[in-house]
Amino acid sequence: MILRRDFVVGAVLIALAVAMIWGAQGFPRIRAMPYGPDLFPKIIAGGLILSALGIILEGLRDMRSGQGNDATTPATITPLAALSFLGIVALVAGFALLLPVLGFHVAAALVLLCAVRIFGGNWVLAGIMAITAPVVLHYIFYTVMRVVLPWGVLAPYAW
Repeated sequence: MILRRDFVVGAVLIALAVAMIWGAQGFPRIRAMPYGPDLFPKIIAGGLILSALGIILEGLRDMRSGQGNDATTPATITPLAALSFLGIVALVAGFALLLPVLGFHVAAALVLLCAVRIFGGNWVLAGIMAITAPVVLHYIFYTVMRVVLPWGVLAPYAW
């Protein structure tokens, strides 16, 4: 049996998710909270597993109906797709470098602004996402999960 790309991608995502769950097991516990720092990686891993199962099931459905790409069809990578991929890799690396300097709010806003534009969103949508998402994420991390995020240049305005 020739392995289909759907199954390979699904298996890789599941393996990644299992590695995330296994790695999160070693995170230290916080006595005053019913959950710890391992919760968020486990939630993301659960989403990866669900996504992987969806990809595998879609591949099975396509295989039974005779649709979709088979394993012998070469994947074609368009220049635009390669540029988008490289843009996202650059954004993740840039976020990691800018986070300690600019702080979470400014770095996240810049990365979201660029990411929305890379994937074809207009400037209005990019601006709305860049303004609202960091505030919502700050609330989730700081208030709900009690994870302190770096303020960077906004330290004088920290609450």
